[in-house]
Amino acid sequence: MPEFLNSVYNLIDISVENYIERGFKRLMVSFGCTGGCHRSVYAADALARHVRNKFNVKVELQHIEQNIKETKGF
Repeated sequence: MPEFLNSVYNLIDISVENYIERGFKRLMVSFGCTGGCHRSVYAADALARHVRNKFNVKVELQHIEQNIKETKGF
């Protein structure tokens, strides 16, 4: 996972820098995995933390599958 996340950080850093330079306000990044409860949640949390710390921007984080499972009682 650390190697995967470092690759994600490198890719997303380029996009965030470009968006900031161009004055864009929104960028969406999505992760998915089989159950939506472990790796994708971990990766999303880690990326959100990385982007907040590096770029000092507002990050909205949503765990859609977890929210669905909570409302359906899974």
